[in-house]
Amino acid sequence: MTSTLRISAVLAAHDEEGNVGAVVRGVREHCPDLHELLVVDDGSADGTAAEAEEAGARLLRLSPNRGKGAALLAGLREIDGDWVLFIDADGQDDPADIPRLVEQARDGADFVNGSRWLGTLQPGAISLPNRIGNRVMTELLNLRHGARITDSQAGFRLIRRSLLDPDRFRSREYEVETEMLLHAVRAGADVREVPVTRYPRGEGDTDFRRVRNGVRILATILAGRPVFR
Repeated sequence: MTSTLRISAVLAAHDEEGNVGAVVRGVREHCPDLHELLVVDDGSADGTAAEAEEAGARLLRLSPNRGKGAALLAGLREIDGDWVLFIDADGQDDPADIPRLVEQARDGADFVNGSRWLGTLQPGAISLPNRIGNRVMTELLNLRHGARITDSQAGFRLIRRSLLDPDRFRSREYEVETEMLLHAVRAGADVREVPVTRYPRGEGDTDFRRVRNGVRILATILAGRPVFR
């Protein structure tokens, strides 16, 4: 086990002007093993791309908007680190928590999940319906697939690159977190969780649509794979 990891950070961003720059700077500050940082601008109509580049990110631009899953998979094809750090570009995740994830990876974990439920939810960080939906989906995933996870929809993760062959994934939207987790569980990976802090969104609105994306996530859990394109 080496003391240094070769980490590629991948951020999917759609209309995240006012948020993405601070996230990029935070990742660069709090991730000493950072090899590269890629922002996938998923068809933004604002200044997301310019803000990300100004903050020091490499940029991949997609057009039109393809969805979070498609953006992350496109990003995976552009990086060459041994580990991949995923963190939301909306400023709700705290880059200061990155060392907690890195510590578990150095200790032998293959997949480190940043759990909001083990950590701190700041007021306004998540709506009550989304909170309930997340907990229900997580319990269902655990029961159906033999996992022991507290936050199945976490977007803040550090994963061994060998578990993330983009040609084996099909997700196009927010079910991507579920698909990644199920793939790791089926592969017998060492999946661990660490507590993280979740903040309210800064600027703009989320692309998450409760009914549409909830159905896609539920179908992925029940089928064990994405069923929508």
